[in-house]
Amino acid sequence: MTKIRAHDVTHGCDVELAIDGSRIASIQPLDRLEPEANGRRLCVAPAFWDIQTNGRWGISFSDPTITPEQVIEIVRAQAEIGTARLCPTLITAPFDSMRHGVATIAAAVAQDAEVKRMVLGLHLEGPSISELDGYRGAHPIDAVRGPDWGEFEKLQEAADGLVTLITLAPERPGAIEFIKRAVAAGITIAIGHTAADSDTIRKAVDAGARLSTHLGNGISSPLPRHPNAIWTQAAEDRLMASVISDGHHLDRDVLRVIVRAKTPARTVLVSDASPLAGLPPGVYGPWEVSESGKIVVAGTPYLAGSNRDLPEAIGELKATEPELSAWEILAMTSANAAIAVGCMIPRIQNGWVANLAFFHWDDAGFELVQTIVDGRIVPRGRAERSK
Repeated sequence: MTKIRAHDVTHGCDVELAIDGSRIASIQPLDRLEPEANGRRLCVAPAFWDIQTNGRWGISFSDPTITPEQVIEIVRAQAEIGTARLCPTLITAPFDSMRHGVATIAAAVAQDAEVKRMVLGLHLEGPSISELDGYRGAHPIDAVRGPDWGEFEKLQEAADGLVTLITLAPERPGAIEFIKRAVAAGITIAIGHTAADSDTIRKAVDAGARLSTHLGNGISSPLPRHPNAIWTQAAEDRLMASVISDGHHLDRDVLRVIVRAKTPARTVLVSDASPLAGLPPGVYGPWEVSESGKIVVAGTPYLAGSNRDLPEAIGELKATEPELSAWEILAMTSANAAIAVGCMIPRIQNGWVANLAFFHWDDAGFELVQTIVDGRIVPRGRAERSK
């Protein structure tokens, strides 16, 4: 039995949590929580859910040579950065590469019980996105293609039914019908990497799309002042929106506007961790990691994912919107993500699985201290390789 005292930001009270095995055995209220030796107060919230993460250490979930062992290593390492549940994300690639990727992740899930618990499902970011420069982002032009339900069924079969979330551009021919079929099959559809006009975006929402993928990114640099795809999605209350709060993808003014438009209840923080996450600055083939951690297509201004994890994203949003409460921001990494993909909201409650993030939250900023994932205590780390 493990007992930890902390301030529960979900209920706004000090508690002593007892963890027995993988579950919360009891929650006892405290009259007063003693500060730690450093004078800071330990806080607790549900551990993070990251519904968009592309790989790590130079390994992409879309890599045609990825192995189950690599998937297992990357997924397990997420606990060091606060994440208990995730959607491994595959970007646009040739069909055979995508089939290999989803099948390999499915094999890792079947092979490793910890990975099976941590993987919520798979996120296919593409291949049915805009083929236009800017809107396409770092996705390879030669692999972009229209929606094909037959192709998706083959991918879903190879994935053993794990595909949970699909990002697409609704202006692609056949996309609206594809959205309807996917939603009927229980899959969340997100709008992203799109040059769609306002009417098309609304048709996609009418068809069942419920999320905007990394709103404000995957968009052309020169845009009409208004209307454009950012404003329409920001104004559409039926859409939640994921955002990349890493200090590179969105400047603080834009981040503030998006969060205020969508409201904290409809905003999801994602890492969009690049396959280069966890690597030092340098040029890696067609990609470049700057000293600041910014990742771009080498020689271009086009962003190619993030090199920062959700703890940094939380700290950036805290600095951007200091009036938001700890729970309003932490919910963007757990409860809101669960809602976006149609899952039960994680809670701090007796009998529930112990997936908990312990952290400091004060004028000094946000600092992740440790995570409990399915009852296992994991100190804050840098998600380094285990070997």
